[in-house]
Formats: sequence, C-alpha cells, structure tokens
Amino acid sequence: MNEEELIKKYEALIYKIAKKFYNVELADLYQAGVIGLIKAKRKYNPELNSDFMSFAYMHIFGEMYELVNKSMDIRLNKAYLKLYKNIQLAKSELLDKLNREPNIEEISKYTNYDESLISEVLMLTSSMLRIDAEYESMNGESFSIADTIGEYQNPDDRILIEDSLNTLEPIEQEVIKIRYFEDLTQMETAEVLGISQVKVSRIESKGKQKIKEYIAA
Repeated sequence: MNEEELIKKYEALIYKIAKKFYNVELADLYQAGVIGLIKAKRKYNPELNSDFMSFAYMHIFGEMYELVNKSMDIRLNKAYLKLYKNIQLAKSELLDKLNREPNIEEISKYTNYDESLISEVLMLTSSMLRIDAEYESMNGESFSIADTIGEYQNPDDRILIEDSLNTLEPIEQEVIKIRYFEDLTQMETAEVLGISQVKVSRIESKGKQKIKEYIAA
C-alpha cells in the first residue's frame, strides 16, 4: 500500500483524533496526523507491535499533541502557569475554610484575580491536562516525562516539564523525546541519531538536569 492509499484508508481516523484538540486549525492537525500515520507505517513491526490501527493511533495522536503543545501560549508562559498554581492554592485554602468547593466569585475575591481570568485559566489548563492524560495512557508510563525523569508527579509539574523542553538544545530535545516518548533504550536512541551510546547518556543527563533546574527556578 503506497502512502496515498494509506492516507485515504485512515483519513477518517485522522479527523476523529483531530476533534480531540482545540485552538489549532483543522488543516494543521490533519497534516500533523498524516505525518504521524506515515511515521507509523515506517516504524510498524507486526512481530513487535500491536495491531496497526492502535499503533497508528498512537503516532497520529502524538504528532497532533506535539503541534498543539508548541502552539499553546499557556505552555510557554510561566506567568500564566503561576496564575494556575495560585488559583489551585486558593481553592485548597478556601475548601478548608468553607468545607465545600469554592465558586469562581469566591476565588476571585480571595485572589483579587478577575473572574474571567480565573475561568480562562481553569478551562484551558483542564483541557490540556485531559489531553496530557490521554497522551500518557496510550503507552503507559513511557509517555510521561514527569514519571520517568524524576520526582515530579502532579499536573502542575507535568506542565512545567513540557514547558521546559523548549529550553533544551535541539539534540537534547531529540534525545529526551526519543528516550521517554518513544521508550527506546540509550543504544537504540544512539542508532536513530547516529551517535554513540556514551554521547546519548551524556546528553540525556544534561537535558534532565536542565529540566530539573528549570522547574526549580
């Protein structure tokens, strides 16, 4: 089956997955999905992988996820993330005081943030975390950089870790993504990138350290 036939056969799947995302043009999501599908075809090994549909789903979703991740200003804006953390802290403190879940108006008065801003932060963050959860669940813990890299387990830290990837050098990003998104060994990663396993190990350690420093900053 050539690529044109492949795309035609799985076009409905691409559009179905695209509906899970928002704030990105459908045409862009479609193109990302096509790239994911073609990658899936090239990587698929029936002796090692599950059925092709599931394998393709993972790669299509992954390409769209990366596109949305890069497109969302909230992921690149630490000030925005700080707002989210402050809102969550306020919700927790108000819950203790009121013995119930606080509403937007009460959070607004407690934090002095506009109600519209609070609603926007909560809506966007909630949507992204649901996407993150689905992305991770497709291949177990191997998709969770937070779980694999270190001690960072809560949703806030996962957003920071994703954000921190943008601060890495291109080769560091590639190594981290291949190691923890594709779940390849250091030797397999070295073969993909055409470098030595020792160099992969050094780049990986440096990248993980940068991520931890970014989170601690």
